[in-house]
Amino acid sequence: MSVKLDVGVLGATGMVGQQFIARLANHPWFNLRWLAGSERSEGKAYADAAPWRLATPMPDACRASKVEACVPGHGPKIVFSALDAKAAD
Repeated sequence: MSVKLDVGVLGATGMVGQQFIARLANHPWFNLRWLAGSERSEGKAYADAAPWRLATPMPDACRASKVEACVPGHGPKIVFSALDAKAAD
């Protein structure tokens, strides 16, 4: 039995972030533990902050997860970035 690694997604509420979430939600190697977004999404439940745009349903495990600020050092050691190029500077 292998240990899953905790991961997060920066820019989780956008279209690219949703793609990451859809692929990571039931991944055999990763536990999706941290979602980060903009100030307008911060503190909200993911289901309230992100209008889901994918054809597949929003993963149940993410619905109640709180969206946190994109602050260095606050997420897990492995983070997938879906930030816009301007925001990533």
